Amino acid sequence: MDRTNGNNVPAFTTDPWVRSAWIAFFTLFAIWGLSYFIRHAFGKPDAYNRGNPNTTGAAAVDDPEAAAAGTDKKGRWGLHHDTLSDRFARSHHVLRDNTLMLLSVLTLNTFGAGSTRAVMILAWIFFAFTVIHALTELAINHHFIRLFFNLLFYALTLAIGGLAFKYGWYTHGSIF
Repeated sequence: MDRTNGNNVPAFTTDPWVRSAWIAFFTLFAIWGLSYFIRHAFGKPDAYNRGNPNTTGAAAVDDPEAAAAGTDKKGRWGLHHDTLSDRFARSHHVLRDNTLMLLSVLTLNTFGAGSTRAVMILAWIFFAFTVIHALTELAINHHFIRLFFNLLFYALTLAIGGLAFKYGWYTHGSIF
């Protein structure tokens, strides 16, 4: 991209790499919307108001004393036996949080007319790992898995933001 004319956002947004990065965002947004529907379509009526997606439905509704004491039924290896509704809620939260993170850094990159191809590649990597993490949340409830994925997402968003500032935010050859 020619940077001699300064920050040219309209020309930047016509770049096919930039378009593809935003397609990754929109695809993630569409999956987030689908999870929003699925979460409410197949969840229990009390799941939306419960507040804590890790508390089992039986403890929250059937046994108020256990719910007040904060005791959860734990199975083998101390993992929670959670409902399908809890799993969909966790997956939905992953999709929501990552959609907003990707929106933030893509907006920063686009308004700054930053990197094109590298950001597109990172956006699709971010998308792929978000889908994997959302599916993992449907199957496994473990904090080390969340830690790994969240460190990965943080690193990817820092990389996209760094590229936005490294290659963008120029006005006639100067940042001021």
